[in-house]
Amino acid sequence: MHTEQKAQPRPRSRASLLFVLVLLILGGAAGAGYWGLHRQYAPPDAISLAERFLSLLKAGNFTEAYSLTTQDALPGRTLEQFESNVHRRVAVDALTATVEWRGVRGGFQTYGNRLRRWLAGRKMDPDSIGLEFQAGSPVEVRLVSSPDGKWRVTYFQTHAG
Repeated sequence: MHTEQKAQPRPRSRASLLFVLVLLILGGAAGAGYWGLHRQYAPPDAISLAERFLSLLKAGNFTEAYSLTTQDALPGRTLEQFESNVHRRVAVDALTATVEWRGVRGGFQTYGNRLRRWLAGRKMDPDSIGLEFQAGSPVEVRLVSSPDGKWRVTYFQTHAG
């Protein structure tokens, strides 16, 4: 009697399953790393300073708000020029008590760019940044970083949404 044996598929070996699992994990890690390095970065100190600046304007505390500026031609060289610029550029009465950060206006920096700067031993934060806020109406606040690493308001305005 002659019996034929049918070829049965070989069960996958543990090594091949482990290999596929490792490939999936590495692919996921690479995807997450790519996503993380390409995310937009905005300096939290700059955001909090701009929020404080807008809150001071809403409260009418122009003296303290002026102290947060570069105190040059754009915001105003004197407190009187600053107050004049505030009333010309910002609808102070329309500002709400809550200020919500919306994002970076214009170009932005990624976490990957920060990593490259850090690896090169350079300053990681950008020299200037434009931030967009919602405070009743859209408000743009531009800030510059001083050599000591502190942020200063250099320009501000409300604009159409």
